[in-house]
Amino acid sequence: MNNRITYATAQFSIKDNRFDPTNRIRGWVPVGRLRSTVASGATGLFFTTPTGAGASVSGLWGNNGMVLIKSAGGTTELIRYTTWASASGLTASGITRGAAGTTPQAHTAGDRVQQTGWEVPLGVQSVSIGTAFNTEDIFTLGQLDAYENTEGLPEIEVTVERVFDGTKPLFLMVTDPDFTSLKGRTANFRVDAAVAVYPDTQDSATGTPDSVCCVSGCFISAWSCSFVTDGPFKESITLVGNDKTWGGEEGIPSGYFPTSDAFDAGIVGSGVQRSENFDRAGSTLPAEIHAGDHIQSIEVAVDITREDIFELGRKTPFFRAVAFPVTVTTTFTMITDKGDLVNALGTGVDNLVNRTIILNTTEELTVNLGTKNKLSNITFDGFDAGGGNGTVTLEYTNSNSLTVTHLAFTDVYGTMTDLHTVNN
Repeated sequence: MNNRITYATAQFSIKDNRFDPTNRIRGWVPVGRLRSTVASGATGLFFTTPTGAGASVSGLWGNNGMVLIKSAGGTTELIRYTTWASASGLTASGITRGAAGTTPQAHTAGDRVQQTGWEVPLGVQSVSIGTAFNTEDIFTLGQLDAYENTEGLPEIEVTVERVFDGTKPLFLMVTDPDFTSLKGRTANFRVDAAVAVYPDTQDSATGTPDSVCCVSGCFISAWSCSFVTDGPFKESITLVGNDKTWGGEEGIPSGYFPTSDAFDAGIVGSGVQRSENFDRAGSTLPAEIHAGDHIQSIEVAVDITREDIFELGRKTPFFRAVAFPVTVTTTFTMITDKGDLVNALGTGVDNLVNRTIILNTTEELTVNLGTKNKLSNITFDGFDAGGGNGTVTLEYTNSNSLTVTHLAFTDVYGTMTDLHTVNN
Protein backbone atom coordinates (compact mmCIF):
# COMPACT_ATOMS: atom_id res chain seq x y z
CA MET A 1 0.00 0.00 0.00
CA ASN A 2 1.22 3.48 -0.84
CA ASN A 3 1.54 5.99 1.95
CA ARG A 4 1.40 9.29 0.10
CA ILE A 5 -0.82 11.28 -2.25
CA THR A 6 0.72 12.87 -5.34
CA TYR A 7 -0.53 15.70 -7.50
CA ALA A 8 -1.76 13.16 -10.05
CA THR A 9 -4.05 11.27 -7.69
CA ALA A 10 -6.36 13.92 -6.28
CA GLN A 11 -9.19 15.84 -7.91
CA PHE A 12 -10.85 19.05 -6.72
CA SER A 13 -14.44 19.95 -7.62
CA ILE A 14 -16.84 22.86 -6.91
CA LYS A 15 -20.64 23.13 -7.11
CA ASP A 16 -23.24 25.85 -6.53
CA ASN A 17 -24.79 24.89 -3.19
CA ARG A 18 -28.29 25.78 -4.42
CA PHE A 19 -28.36 22.87 -6.85
CA ASP A 20 -29.26 19.29 -6.09
CA PRO A 21 -26.27 17.55 -4.46
CA THR A 22 -26.99 14.35 -6.38
CA ASN A 23 -26.48 16.08 -9.71
CA ARG A 24 -23.62 14.71 -11.74
CA ILE A 25 -22.48 15.63 -15.21
CA ARG A 26 -21.01 12.86 -17.36
CA GLY A 27 -20.21 14.62 -20.61
CA TRP A 28 -18.49 17.85 -19.64
CA VAL A 29 -20.02 20.30 -22.06
CA PRO A 30 -22.63 21.83 -19.76
CA VAL A 31 -23.87 24.47 -22.19
CA GLY A 32 -26.39 23.94 -24.98
CA ARG A 33 -29.05 26.05 -26.67
CA LEU A 34 -32.79 25.65 -27.03
CA ARG A 35 -33.77 24.37 -30.44
CA SER A 36 -37.24 25.89 -30.62
CA THR A 37 -39.69 27.90 -28.54
CA VAL A 38 -40.76 26.04 -25.43
CA ALA A 39 -44.05 27.12 -23.92
CA SER A 40 -45.01 26.94 -20.26
CA GLY A 41 -45.84 23.41 -19.23
CA ALA A 42 -44.37 21.84 -22.37
CA THR A 43 -43.65 18.12 -22.03
CA GLY A 44 -40.55 18.05 -24.21
CA LEU A 45 -37.46 20.21 -24.45
CA PHE A 46 -35.32 20.18 -27.57
CA PHE A 47 -31.72 21.24 -27.91
CA THR A 48 -29.38 21.94 -30.78
CA THR A 49 -26.24 19.83 -30.87
CA PRO A 50 -23.53 21.74 -28.96
CA THR A 51 -20.24 22.57 -30.60
CA GLY A 52 -16.73 22.32 -29.29
CA ALA A 53 -14.05 19.72 -28.75
CA GLY A 54 -15.72 16.42 -27.90
CA ALA A 55 -19.10 18.13 -27.63
CA SER A 56 -21.73 16.14 -25.82
CA VAL A 57 -24.56 16.83 -23.45
CA SER A 58 -25.13 13.27 -22.40
CA GLY A 59 -25.37 12.25 -18.88
CA LEU A 60 -26.84 13.26 -15.61
CA TRP A 61 -26.94 10.37 -13.20
CA GLY A 62 -30.25 8.97 -12.04
CA ASN A 63 -33.73 10.44 -12.44
CA ASN A 64 -32.93 13.77 -10.89
CA GLY A 65 -31.35 15.63 -13.78
CA MET A 66 -31.72 19.39 -13.84
CA VAL A 67 -31.22 22.14 -16.37
CA LEU A 68 -31.05 25.84 -15.62
CA ILE A 69 -32.39 28.02 -18.45
CA LYS A 70 -31.30 31.64 -18.49
CA SER A 71 -33.28 33.56 -21.10
CA ALA A 72 -32.12 36.70 -22.87
CA GLY A 73 -34.66 38.70 -20.89
CA GLY A 74 -33.25 37.52 -17.59
CA THR A 75 -35.91 34.91 -16.80
CA THR A 76 -34.45 31.89 -15.04
CA GLU A 77 -36.06 28.49 -14.74
CA LEU A 78 -34.68 25.43 -13.01
CA ILE A 79 -36.23 22.32 -14.57
CA ARG A 80 -35.99 18.72 -13.41
CA TYR A 81 -36.16 15.82 -15.84
CA THR A 82 -37.37 12.27 -15.43
CA THR A 83 -35.19 10.95 -18.24
CA TRP A 84 -32.03 12.03 -19.99
CA ALA A 85 -30.80 11.25 -23.47
CA SER A 86 -27.56 11.01 -25.39
CA ALA A 87 -26.39 13.82 -27.64
CA SER A 88 -27.98 12.14 -30.66
CA GLY A 89 -31.17 11.56 -28.71
CA LEU A 90 -31.41 15.25 -27.90
CA THR A 91 -31.61 16.27 -31.53
CA ALA A 92 -34.00 13.49 -32.42
CA SER A 93 -36.61 13.33 -29.71
CA GLY A 94 -35.71 15.69 -26.91
CA ILE A 95 -36.16 15.00 -23.24
CA THR A 96 -39.19 14.24 -21.13
CA ARG A 97 -39.87 17.20 -18.89
CA GLY A 98 -40.58 16.52 -15.27
CA ALA A 99 -41.72 18.87 -12.52
CA ALA A 100 -40.17 22.30 -12.75
CA GLY A 101 -38.07 23.50 -9.88
CA THR A 102 -39.57 26.94 -10.35
CA THR A 103 -42.64 28.31 -12.14
CA PRO A 104 -42.52 27.16 -15.80
CA GLN A 105 -41.54 29.94 -18.15
CA ALA A 106 -41.63 30.41 -21.91
CA HIS A 107 -38.24 30.57 -23.59
CA THR A 108 -37.18 31.39 -27.12
CA ALA A 109 -35.00 29.52 -29.55
CA GLY A 110 -31.30 30.01 -28.90
CA ASP A 111 -31.65 30.77 -25.18
CA ARG A 112 -28.63 29.55 -23.27
CA VAL A 113 -29.02 26.35 -21.28
CA GLN A 114 -26.90 25.41 -18.26
CA GLN A 115 -26.73 21.88 -16.96
CA THR A 116 -26.30 22.23 -13.24
CA GLY A 117 -23.72 20.24 -11.40
CA TRP A 118 -20.10 20.09 -10.36
CA GLU A 119 -17.25 21.95 -12.01
CA VAL A 120 -13.67 20.69 -12.06
CA PRO A 121 -11.24 23.63 -12.14
CA LEU A 122 -8.04 23.09 -14.08
CA GLY A 123 -4.57 24.35 -13.26
CA VAL A 124 -5.00 23.64 -9.54
CA GLN A 125 -1.66 23.72 -7.72
CA SER A 126 -2.66 22.92 -4.16
CA VAL A 127 -5.66 22.19 -1.94
CA SER A 128 -5.76 22.10 1.84
CA ILE A 129 -8.64 21.42 4.22
CA GLY A 130 -8.35 22.45 7.86
CA THR A 131 -10.80 21.50 10.61
CA ALA A 132 -11.05 23.21 14.02
CA PHE A 133 -13.33 21.76 16.69
CA ASN A 134 -14.35 24.50 19.09
CA THR A 135 -14.72 23.25 22.64
CA GLU A 136 -15.11 25.07 25.94
CA ASP A 137 -14.66 23.82 29.49
CA ILE A 138 -17.49 24.84 31.83
CA PHE A 139 -16.51 24.80 35.51
CA THR A 140 -18.50 24.80 38.73
CA LEU A 141 -17.81 25.86 42.26
CA GLY A 142 -16.78 22.88 44.34
CA GLN A 143 -14.49 20.99 41.97
CA LEU A 144 -11.31 21.67 40.02
CA ASP A 145 -12.08 19.47 37.03
CA ALA A 146 -14.35 20.67 34.27
CA TYR A 147 -18.07 20.40 34.93
CA GLU A 148 -18.67 19.81 31.22
CA ASN A 149 -16.69 20.17 27.99
CA THR A 150 -19.11 21.70 25.54
CA GLU A 151 -18.70 21.48 21.80
CA GLY A 152 -19.45 24.37 19.48
CA LEU A 153 -19.58 24.37 15.71
CA PRO A 154 -16.65 22.92 13.79
CA GLU A 155 -14.95 25.43 11.52
CA ILE A 156 -13.78 24.11 8.16
CA GLU A 157 -11.38 26.07 5.96
CA VAL A 158 -10.56 25.12 2.37
CA THR A 159 -7.67 26.86 0.61
CA VAL A 160 -7.07 26.39 -3.11
CA GLU A 161 -4.39 27.81 -5.40
CA ARG A 162 -4.36 27.55 -9.18
CA VAL A 163 -2.58 29.07 -12.16
CA PHE A 164 -4.35 31.34 -14.64
CA ASP A 165 -4.52 29.38 -17.87
CA GLY A 166 -7.52 30.69 -19.83
CA THR A 167 -9.99 28.30 -18.20
CA LYS A 168 -12.60 29.49 -15.73
CA PRO A 169 -11.15 31.39 -12.74
CA LEU A 170 -11.91 30.13 -9.26
CA PHE A 171 -13.35 33.52 -8.32
CA LEU A 172 -16.13 33.07 -10.88
CA MET A 173 -16.86 29.55 -9.60
CA VAL A 174 -17.25 30.43 -5.92
CA THR A 175 -19.16 33.73 -6.16
CA ASP A 176 -22.71 34.51 -7.27
CA PRO A 177 -22.94 34.52 -11.10
CA ASP A 178 -25.99 36.80 -11.06
CA PHE A 179 -23.88 39.79 -9.96
CA THR A 180 -20.69 41.59 -10.92
CA SER A 181 -20.00 43.72 -7.81
CA LEU A 182 -18.01 42.32 -4.89
CA LYS A 183 -20.96 42.80 -2.53
CA GLY A 184 -23.44 41.07 -4.83
CA ARG A 185 -21.14 38.16 -5.62
CA THR A 186 -20.23 37.43 -2.00
CA ALA A 187 -23.17 38.50 0.17
CA ASN A 188 -25.15 35.26 0.21
CA PHE A 189 -23.65 32.64 -2.07
CA ARG A 190 -22.41 29.23 -1.04
CA VAL A 191 -20.63 26.39 -2.78
CA ASP A 192 -19.83 22.77 -2.07
CA ALA A 193 -16.18 21.76 -2.44
CA ALA A 194 -14.90 18.21 -2.80
CA VAL A 195 -11.55 16.47 -2.95
CA ALA A 196 -11.46 12.93 -4.33
CA VAL A 197 -8.38 10.82 -3.54
CA TYR A 198 -7.35 8.07 -5.96
CA PRO A 199 -4.84 5.21 -5.67
CA ASP A 200 -1.28 6.51 -5.67
CA THR A 201 -0.27 3.89 -8.23
CA GLN A 202 -2.19 5.77 -10.95
CA ASP A 203 -0.90 8.44 -13.30
CA SER A 204 -4.16 10.40 -13.20
CA ALA A 205 -7.29 10.87 -11.12
CA THR A 206 -9.41 8.31 -12.93
CA GLY A 207 -11.72 5.44 -12.05
CA THR A 208 -13.16 5.05 -8.57
CA PRO A 209 -11.61 7.15 -5.80
CA ASP A 210 -10.39 5.57 -2.58
CA SER A 211 -12.10 8.30 -0.57
CA VAL A 212 -13.94 11.57 -1.06
CA CYS A 213 -14.08 14.59 1.25
CA CYS A 214 -16.95 17.02 0.76
CA VAL A 215 -17.22 20.39 2.51
CA SER A 216 -20.72 21.75 1.96
CA GLY A 217 -22.26 25.19 2.30
CA CYS A 218 -18.99 27.12 2.01
CA PHE A 219 -18.69 30.90 1.80
CA ILE A 220 -15.71 32.62 0.24
CA SER A 221 -13.65 34.39 2.90
CA ALA A 222 -10.57 35.48 0.95
CA TRP A 223 -9.30 35.84 -2.60
CA SER A 224 -5.99 36.94 -4.01
CA CYS A 225 -4.13 36.95 -7.30
CA SER A 226 -0.52 37.55 -8.21
CA PHE A 227 1.21 38.57 -11.42
CA VAL A 228 4.97 38.03 -11.14
CA THR A 229 8.04 37.98 -13.38
CA ASP A 230 9.53 34.74 -12.05
CA GLY A 231 6.68 32.28 -12.29
CA PRO A 232 3.11 31.66 -13.45
CA PHE A 233 0.22 34.01 -12.66
CA LYS A 234 -1.88 32.56 -9.84
CA GLU A 235 -5.06 33.02 -7.85
CA SER A 236 -5.91 31.70 -4.40
CA ILE A 237 -9.23 31.34 -2.59
CA THR A 238 -10.23 30.48 0.95
CA LEU A 239 -13.64 28.97 1.67
CA VAL A 240 -15.18 28.56 5.12
CA GLY A 241 -17.97 26.26 6.25
CA ASN A 242 -19.20 24.09 9.10
CA ASP A 243 -19.88 20.72 7.47
CA LYS A 244 -17.34 18.16 6.28
CA THR A 245 -18.02 14.53 5.43
CA TRP A 246 -15.87 11.65 4.19
CA GLY A 247 -17.28 8.96 1.96
CA GLY A 248 -18.55 8.34 -1.54
CA GLU A 249 -20.92 11.29 -1.73
CA GLU A 250 -23.41 10.95 -4.56
CA GLY A 251 -22.89 13.23 -7.48
CA ILE A 252 -19.26 14.31 -7.06
CA PRO A 253 -17.46 13.95 -10.41
CA SER A 254 -15.40 10.80 -10.52
CA GLY A 255 -12.48 10.11 -12.80
CA TYR A 256 -12.49 13.42 -14.62
CA PHE A 257 -8.88 13.00 -15.79
CA PRO A 258 -9.01 9.84 -17.94
CA THR A 259 -5.26 9.63 -18.71
CA SER A 260 -2.10 11.29 -17.48
CA ASP A 261 -1.87 13.59 -20.53
CA ALA A 262 -5.57 14.17 -21.28
CA PHE A 263 -5.45 17.94 -20.88
CA ASP A 264 -3.08 20.52 -22.27
CA ALA A 265 -3.30 24.12 -21.03
CA GLY A 266 -2.80 25.51 -24.51
CA ILE A 267 -5.74 23.48 -25.86
CA VAL A 268 -8.36 23.71 -23.10
CA GLY A 269 -7.42 27.32 -22.41
CA SER A 270 -4.92 29.91 -23.56
CA GLY A 271 -1.98 28.31 -21.76
CA VAL A 272 -0.42 29.01 -18.39
CA GLN A 273 0.01 32.77 -18.06
CA ARG A 274 3.40 34.27 -17.27
CA SER A 275 5.18 37.62 -17.25
CA GLU A 276 4.77 38.24 -20.99
CA ASN A 277 1.00 37.80 -20.69
CA PHE A 278 0.45 40.91 -18.58
CA ASP A 279 -1.13 43.54 -20.81
CA ARG A 280 0.52 46.68 -19.48
CA ALA A 281 -0.64 48.83 -22.39
CA GLY A 282 -4.23 47.68 -21.95
CA SER A 283 -4.22 48.14 -18.17
CA THR A 284 -4.95 51.30 -16.22
CA LEU A 285 -2.18 51.90 -13.70
CA PRO A 286 -1.94 54.64 -11.07
CA ALA A 287 0.02 57.77 -11.99
CA GLU A 288 2.68 56.99 -9.37
CA ILE A 289 3.91 54.23 -11.72
CA HIS A 290 5.98 55.86 -14.44
CA ALA A 291 6.79 54.65 -17.93
CA GLY A 292 10.40 53.92 -16.98
CA ASP A 293 9.49 51.83 -13.91
CA HIS A 294 10.02 48.09 -14.32
CA ILE A 295 7.13 46.28 -12.60
CA GLN A 296 8.25 43.08 -10.88
CA SER A 297 4.99 41.96 -9.33
CA ILE A 298 1.37 42.94 -8.76
CA GLU A 299 -0.72 41.38 -6.00
CA VAL A 300 -4.41 41.90 -5.28
CA ALA A 301 -5.92 40.61 -2.04
CA VAL A 302 -9.23 40.87 -0.23
CA ASP A 303 -10.30 39.35 3.10
CA ILE A 304 -14.05 38.86 3.38
CA THR A 305 -14.72 38.61 7.10
CA ARG A 306 -18.03 37.01 8.00
CA GLU A 307 -20.13 37.30 11.16
CA ASP A 308 -22.14 34.34 12.40
CA ILE A 309 -25.68 35.41 13.32
CA PHE A 310 -27.45 33.00 15.66
CA GLU A 311 -30.95 32.64 17.04
CA LEU A 312 -32.45 30.79 19.98
CA GLY A 313 -33.64 27.32 19.13
CA ARG A 314 -30.81 26.30 16.83
CA LYS A 315 -27.11 25.64 17.18
CA THR A 316 -26.05 26.65 13.70
CA PRO A 317 -26.10 30.27 12.47
CA PHE A 318 -29.04 31.21 10.29
CA PHE A 319 -26.83 33.60 8.34
CA ARG A 320 -23.15 34.44 7.89
CA ALA A 321 -23.11 38.11 6.99
CA VAL A 322 -20.15 39.80 5.33
CA ALA A 323 -18.71 42.47 7.61
CA PHE A 324 -18.79 45.34 5.12
CA PRO A 325 -16.86 47.41 4.32
CA VAL A 326 -14.10 45.07 3.16
CA THR A 327 -10.68 46.39 2.23
CA VAL A 328 -9.19 45.50 -1.14
CA THR A 329 -5.41 45.87 -1.35
CA THR A 330 -3.33 46.16 -4.53
CA THR A 331 0.46 46.07 -4.22
CA PHE A 332 2.94 46.98 -6.96
CA THR A 333 6.66 46.20 -6.66
CA MET A 334 9.01 47.88 -9.14
CA ILE A 335 12.69 48.38 -9.90
CA THR A 336 13.37 52.06 -10.46
CA ASP A 337 16.35 54.36 -11.05
CA LYS A 338 14.51 57.43 -9.75
CA GLY A 339 12.78 56.62 -6.47
CA ASP A 340 9.09 56.69 -5.61
CA LEU A 341 8.80 60.43 -6.45
CA VAL A 342 5.84 60.83 -4.08
CA ASN A 343 5.87 63.81 -1.74
CA ALA A 344 4.45 63.43 1.77
CA LEU A 345 3.90 66.82 3.42
CA GLY A 346 2.69 67.38 6.95
CA THR A 347 1.36 70.86 6.23
CA GLY A 348 -2.32 70.00 6.54
CA VAL A 349 -2.78 69.73 2.78
CA ASP A 350 -3.96 66.43 1.30
CA ASN A 351 -1.16 64.47 -0.34
CA LEU A 352 -3.23 61.90 -2.22
CA VAL A 353 -5.89 61.61 -4.93
CA ASN A 354 -8.06 58.70 -6.00
CA ARG A 355 -6.55 56.39 -8.61
CA THR A 356 -8.20 54.04 -11.10
CA ILE A 357 -6.66 50.57 -11.31
CA ILE A 358 -7.63 48.02 -13.97
CA LEU A 359 -5.39 45.01 -14.62
CA ASN A 360 -5.61 43.05 -17.86
CA THR A 361 -3.89 39.94 -19.16
CA THR A 362 -3.67 38.61 -22.68
CA GLU A 363 -5.78 35.61 -21.64
CA GLU A 364 -8.73 38.05 -21.42
CA LEU A 365 -8.82 38.24 -17.63
CA THR A 366 -9.66 41.63 -16.12
CA VAL A 367 -9.31 42.61 -12.46
CA ASN A 368 -11.01 45.96 -11.96
CA LEU A 369 -10.29 47.74 -8.68
CA GLY A 370 -12.48 50.75 -9.42
CA THR A 371 -11.76 54.47 -9.28
CA LYS A 372 -11.20 55.11 -5.56
CA ASN A 373 -7.84 53.53 -4.82
CA LYS A 374 -5.51 55.57 -2.61
CA LEU A 375 -1.92 55.01 -1.61
CA SER A 376 -1.68 53.61 1.88
CA ASN A 377 1.99 52.73 2.07
CA ILE A 378 5.25 53.28 0.13
CA THR A 379 8.57 51.54 0.65
CA PHE A 380 11.74 52.64 -1.17
CA ASP A 381 14.60 50.23 -0.44
CA GLY A 382 16.96 47.71 -1.97
CA PHE A 383 20.16 49.70 -1.51
CA ASP A 384 22.92 47.63 0.07
CA ALA A 385 26.65 47.07 -0.07
CA GLY A 386 26.13 44.06 -2.32
CA GLY A 387 24.82 46.18 -5.19
CA GLY A 388 21.07 45.67 -4.77
CA ASN A 389 18.50 47.27 -7.02
CA GLY A 390 16.48 50.28 -5.95
CA THR A 391 12.97 48.91 -5.35
CA VAL A 392 9.70 50.75 -4.81
CA THR A 393 6.65 49.07 -3.32
CA LEU A 394 3.33 50.91 -3.64
CA GLU A 395 0.30 49.69 -1.71
CA TYR A 396 -3.17 50.95 -2.63
CA THR A 397 -6.44 50.26 -0.83
CA ASN A 398 -10.12 50.73 -1.55
CA SER A 399 -13.34 49.67 0.09
CA ASN A 400 -15.61 47.06 -1.51
CA SER A 401 -14.45 47.58 -5.10
CA LEU A 402 -13.34 44.42 -6.90
CA THR A 403 -14.73 43.07 -10.17
CA VAL A 404 -13.20 40.00 -11.82
CA THR A 405 -14.28 39.18 -15.37
CA HIS A 406 -13.12 36.93 -18.17
CA LEU A 407 -14.15 37.37 -21.80
CA ALA A 408 -14.37 33.61 -22.28
CA PHE A 409 -17.07 33.45 -19.60
CA THR A 410 -19.24 36.49 -20.26
CA ASP A 411 -22.53 34.58 -19.98
CA VAL A 412 -24.00 34.71 -16.49
CA TYR A 413 -23.79 30.93 -16.13
CA GLY A 414 -20.86 30.38 -18.47
CA THR A 415 -18.73 27.31 -17.87
CA MET A 416 -16.04 25.51 -19.81
CA THR A 417 -17.38 24.25 -23.13
CA ASP A 418 -14.26 22.88 -24.78
CA LEU A 419 -13.34 19.97 -22.53
CA HIS A 420 -13.71 16.49 -23.92
CA THR A 421 -16.23 13.93 -22.72
CA VAL A 422 -15.43 11.71 -19.79
CA ASN A 423 -17.55 8.58 -19.63
CA ASN A 424 -17.35 6.97 -16.24
